[in-house]
Amino acid sequence: MRCLAKLHLGVLSFGVFLIIVAFWIAAWLLAIITPANIVPLILLSSGVWIIVVAGLKAMKPEGEGAFTNFGWGMLFIVLGGALYLVNNGMDPVYTVVFVLALIGALAVVAAVRSSRK
Repeated sequence: MRCLAKLHLGVLSFGVFLIIVAFWIAAWLLAIITPANIVPLILLSSGVWIIVVAGLKAMKPEGEGAFTNFGWGMLFIVLGGALYLVNNGMDPVYTVVFVLALIGALAVVAAVRSSRK
């Protein structure tokens, strides 16, 4: 737990973000993905990392900002995933459905969380 308290999440997150960007650009250069899918996959991967950061923050004694980070991570995952699916032939209206469902789920979790305090 002592190492977790000293962890500089900002610098770590910047490094992870650069690795994510490099990975998806390399995937494009290797013709694994199309150029249109680079940004959606970066958003999706960054969302996963943000959720990991939320978990790390939740483990800290003060635990501040974990829920906010979790919400942003989920938003990035939903937007990135929906944009990826739109680029691969899905109807764009479903993107709105995914985002509204996410916002509704986060509102329910926030209401339950605030009622327990």
